[in-house]
Amino acid sequence: MSQTNSNVVVSVGKNRELLLLRDAVLKSAGFDVFTTENESEALARVSRGDCGVLLVCYSTPLPIKRQLASVFRKQCPEGRIIAIANQPVGKLEVADGVVFGIDGPEVLIDALRGKSANMESGD
Repeated sequence: MSQTNSNVVVSVGKNRELLLLRDAVLKSAGFDVFTTENESEALARVSRGDCGVLLVCYSTPLPIKRQLASVFRKQCPEGRIIAIANQPVGKLEVADGVVFGIDGPEVLIDALRGKSANMESGD
């Protein structure tokens, strides 16, 4: 297990346009971002244990979210998982917080910095 770096973000999803947009926004805010559509690449990066935030898009299938979250919790125990949702969610099964895609870049950046993120419990 490596030292958690809260500035390192692993961003995973299936919508390339959304991933590239998030990547640009987060890099402009000073984050070191690893963006991928490939779950094997995401798992490999998370397994290295040097990330502080796992950003998981709603487009990622639930079994993959669960697998990523499991590895992340073991390798980056001090890190946080933020889900991006496109509709209201109840219980946050694999995430510590949720940001709605329509909320805009400031809300996403704040959530990654730990300033805010919806922390509901129900799903």
